[in-house]
Amino acid sequence: MIIELVYIIRLLVSILLCFIIGYERELQDKEAGLRTVMLIGFGATIFTLLPFLLLPISEQLNFTFDFSRILSYIIGGCGFLAGMVVISDKRKLEGVTTSACIWAVVGVGILTGLGQFVLAIFSTLMIYLILKLKYIKIKIQLGNHSRSKNEKKYRKTYYSG
Repeated sequence: MIIELVYIIRLLVSILLCFIIGYERELQDKEAGLRTVMLIGFGATIFTLLPFLLLPISEQLNFTFDFSRILSYIIGGCGFLAGMVVISDKRKLEGVTTSACIWAVVGVGILTGLGQFVLAIFSTLMIYLILKLKYIKIKIQLGNHSRSKNEKKYRKTYYSG
């Protein structure tokens, strides 16, 4: 009973952490929004917990399995999902950041499933900040547009030579 409670806590923490990332994606109206990101992270946590549930059964049947294989299949399946988000056109490539976000969310789900809450929380915060970098960059660029024309010419001359 206690071990199931530990697993439920891990699943709830996974949902909470993936909610933070998914909410940011939803606000930006991206392909993988709140529900998608939460489900991907939650699924990664579930599949990470499965070997722990199978361990007593495998000991009874004198059967061994490789835990790292299950993790590699989680990551491989995530790569398939992430690849579906990328749209290629002759002129531009779209969805790469969303694809990378899906990949990173799987990492958060795996960490949470392993009970590595500190690393999972830190990773979630880093993913969130990285996703916000685009919007920080836009504000910096907008700030540069408010300078006078003479200052812009000086900057261009200074950096070009």
